[in-house]
Order: sequence, then structure tokens, then C-alpha cells
Amino acid sequence: MPALLIARFRGDVDELTRAYDRVHKVIMDAGGAPGELRHHCAVGDDSLYLVGVWESEELLAARFASEGFQRILAEAGFPSTEDAEITVLHLHAIEPPL
Repeated sequence: MPALLIARFRGDVDELTRAYDRVHKVIMDAGGAPGELRHHCAVGDDSLYLVGVWESEELLAARFASEGFQRILAEAGFPSTEDAEITVLHLHAIEPPL
């Protein structure tokens, strides 16, 4: 079942955005995140948010638990996923369809 990720990273939004851009480039240059169907990044006053649609909660959990992924985050100066407020929901409907 598809899963929706909402991850909130609190901190200096300018620094988080620069680190996100570095991480995103590395991930996209490597072919993207396996299992992620849609990806959005948004910023607020004190946080950067990642919102993504994943093929399954299991693929999302495996990605976030991956030592390689955590290493990419650290090398770019992006916080660990352990530092994020993470919500995972099961999708009921997706428009437009995938």
C-alpha cells in the first residue's frame, strides 16, 4: 500500500535548504530514491519539510534506516532522519493517479 511521508526538520531554514540541495543532487545523480514515487520539499519559518509518496511503508523505512542514506545526509550537512519529526500515513487516494 502506498505511504505518505511528512518529515519536519527544525532549524535555520537557509542552512537546511542549502544542505537539502546538496543531498538532493547526490540522490538524483544516483538515480533517485528507490521506492519514492513523488517528492516535495517545502520551507516554513523555522523548518524544512519533506513530503513524499512511497510505494510502501517498508521501502520508506528501509531507505531511512540505510547507513548509506544516513552517510549522504551527514556528508551534506543535513540532519539525520532521527532528528526529524516524522509522520507516515497510508494513502487512501492519489490524484492525479500515479
